[in-house]
Amino acid sequence: MPESQPPAPRRVPWGDALFQGVSAAVVAVFCYSTARLVPRLPEAYWAPIAALVVLYPDRQATKKAAVQRFVGTMLGSAIGWGGAVWWQHRMLVYGLAILLAVAVCCVLRLEAASRLCAVSVTVVTVIPHPEPALWAALHRFAEVSYGVACAMGYTLLADRILPRYRRGPRSENMVIASDGPS
Repeated sequence: MPESQPPAPRRVPWGDALFQGVSAAVVAVFCYSTARLVPRLPEAYWAPIAALVVLYPDRQATKKAAVQRFVGTMLGSAIGWGGAVWWQHRMLVYGLAILLAVAVCCVLRLEAASRLCAVSVTVVTVIPHPEPALWAALHRFAEVSYGVACAMGYTLLADRILPRYRRGPRSENMVIASDGPS
């Protein structure tokens, strides 16, 4: 009996790949440049990181990822704040904060947000910050939220301006290929 082969990945034309690369570059540069202008936002680099994490060629995929990232960061920053207050290098406190973060997301049926929530807990709890834990949590939330807003804003703008952008991805298992024959 012959083994079944997985479906061949669909090829993405170079033009589409270039458009996605330019989109990512524009969003990242804009997001970082403007986030750095906000006084007392010590880790502005989180904004473009968040923007790039949620930016997809398809508007719906970007929207879904943005909501998950926003909620995960909001919950993770709040739980991380509590973890940081009681942290004092006790691994049990850190572990319980991660457990709580993932459990809350699962109870709210936001399983995809649980990883992002755990990352926020880790950043707020474990990484030393010069400011009090509350400010570290608020900064983390503001930085990531701004990045998510930039990605969504760009996606909505590109969707309105560029009709070609509406096509979105053809498949999740795409590969970059030349426009010529295979």
